[in-house]
Amino acid sequence: MNQSPSLADGANPVVMTRPIRLSLIKMAGWVTLASWVACLTPVAQAATVASPELSPWVGQEAERASDSPLWIAQTSNLSSAQQDRLNDLLRQGQARVNAKDYGAAIAIYQQAAQIDPQQPRIFSGMAYLYLQQEKYPEAIAAYRQALALDPNNLTFRYGLAQSFYGNGEEGEAMAVYQDILSRHPREVNAYLGMANLQIKAGDDSGATATYERLLQVAPSNAQAYEALANLFSQQGDYQQALTYLIQGLQANPKQDRLYLRAASLQLLLNDPSAAQENLRRVLALNPDHAEANYQMGYLLYQANDREAALTYLLKAVQSNPDLVAAHALLGELLLERQQYLRAAVSYRKVAEANPNDPAILYNLGLALWGQELSPQARSNIELAILFYERQGDDAGADRARELINLMSQN
Repeated sequence: MNQSPSLADGANPVVMTRPIRLSLIKMAGWVTLASWVACLTPVAQAATVASPELSPWVGQEAERASDSPLWIAQTSNLSSAQQDRLNDLLRQGQARVNAKDYGAAIAIYQQAAQIDPQQPRIFSGMAYLYLQQEKYPEAIAAYRQALALDPNNLTFRYGLAQSFYGNGEEGEAMAVYQDILSRHPREVNAYLGMANLQIKAGDDSGATATYERLLQVAPSNAQAYEALANLFSQQGDYQQALTYLIQGLQANPKQDRLYLRAASLQLLLNDPSAAQENLRRVLALNPDHAEANYQMGYLLYQANDREAALTYLLKAVQSNPDLVAAHALLGELLLERQQYLRAAVSYRKVAEANPNDPAILYNLGLALWGQELSPQARSNIELAILFYERQGDDAGADRARELINLMSQN
């Protein structure tokens, strides 16, 4: 526990009262395995309808609908009156879609389907709108109708897989992906969707095999390399994970995300110099990359190069003002430099994200005290004492009380 400085020597009491070293790992997350592997979101959701091809009127601007009645192919067996009515319904449906009134849009498209039951895009448009409402059984039925009319449409099959996935029918979703690959063996998104389902089912070896198959047909696919790295990281095999990232970078030398992941692994493998090198590569590609600037600042801080660390941290929060971990470390460096106003700004950001953390409240109190805002400073320190006591941290509470006493003497 830090001792209270004596005021008799005329020293600045704020300067002599050291801030509490915050748990940067806890807040930053990037150096912890759990948060690093969490960066891979479930790809089934992203891959199934990665770029949904809506029926031509869904998602298009209303002006286009009103300017041209030919958004879908004219059906030769419709009469002129039927075609006019169909076009009018599609315009109305588009207006409801633009207003995000999906229920009304579906009702209108159902009327359109009665006029032209052979138009698959009417059914796929309804299916997509059902997906937006998370009405998965209805989406499944509508996509099946669309596929019955257009069985070779890949987008409809991805939509069907998405609908099965959302409905909890993961076996059916897997079957759709397998069907896609039987028809189109080089279809990347189907591999990604399959692997995600295998991971969710706990079949890591199956997912690994699926990603390896993907790399055979798409050797430069960055998502596969990153996913394999995540899988092996979860298993604690950081070296193999890093090997996959290095292979990915050989195939994708401008993928800043892979450099960033490699830096994280190298830190886990206790190789900060290699981590710095990969971070420099990220910043060479994207100088404003907030996370890379923060990570570089963290590594330089650990190496006791505080001036350089400050530069990177300032760049990090300039690029992303909501990057809490960067503010946490930046606040400490700013307090050291007696830049109390800026330190308080950073600590307030951290406190907003961690309102019950007594160490943050303590440091915010120091920054406010440095600005001679004693009432606000005392309020934060007293709150810190309360949270320390709730945590059973007597030493922390005593330190905060010593700071209150020191403020009273000043």
